[in-house]
Amino acid sequence: MLEEFGFTASEEKVYLALVGMGGVVAADVIKKTRLHRATVYDVLERLIGKGFVGFVIRDNVKVYSAGDSVKFLDVALEEKRVAETKEKKAMDISKKLKDLEGKSNDNSVARVFVGAEGWKSVMNDIIEVGKDFVVFGSEGRFVEDLKDYTEQWARRREEKNIKARIIMAEGSRAPVWKLNKVRFVGKEYCSPTSTFVYGDKVAMFMNDDAGTVVVVESGKLARSYLSYFGILWRMGKNL
Repeated sequence: MLEEFGFTASEEKVYLALVGMGGVVAADVIKKTRLHRATVYDVLERLIGKGFVGFVIRDNVKVYSAGDSVKFLDVALEEKRVAETKEKKAMDISKKLKDLEGKSNDNSVARVFVGAEGWKSVMNDIIEVGKDFVVFGSEGRFVEDLKDYTEQWARRREEKNIKARIIMAEGSRAPVWKLNKVRFVGKEYCSPTSTFVYGDKVAMFMNDDAGTVVVVESGKLARSYLSYFGILWRMGKNL
């Protein structure tokens, strides 16, 4: 129950015992929790350090009690503040890196990503670019493999009003998301590779066990893929 606030199992046990008993000496906590004496003393000191437990001296003996439960709200608010600060720094770093990338003399840049985190990086980049995009050859693997993430990603798309046109093979199951327009073509026109074209980038999601994604940043290549997509789109059917 308290793991999300950084409690170990023994810390949670001691804290909940104090909540139930009120002001008690260490011997009472040891009896209640059935933990080793040294463990209880160590845990009490840690909880005092975290601000979840307090004590008073009575007759030269420490009497322990659980702190105010509002401490949990304080912890949550502090974590939120730290997360917001970290997010702002990440955005600043991302902007600076993109500025540096923009100064590169290379006309075409290719990057390779592998695995679920690589997939997420590319999908996050689509949101960052913030432009409508097209997809073809999609078999829906991205949705199936990263269900929770894709739902969150779809909501972010809606917030930025980023629309998508998708070409899929007949018989495929299309993702039911807002801002999507889907058409179907014969399987002979579709590749096992799912290709996303957004901005000046072409992302190719390979149909392999490693989950490889190749992203090429090239305006010329993106325009070429868009031209091919346009042909398929005109051929496609709404099912």
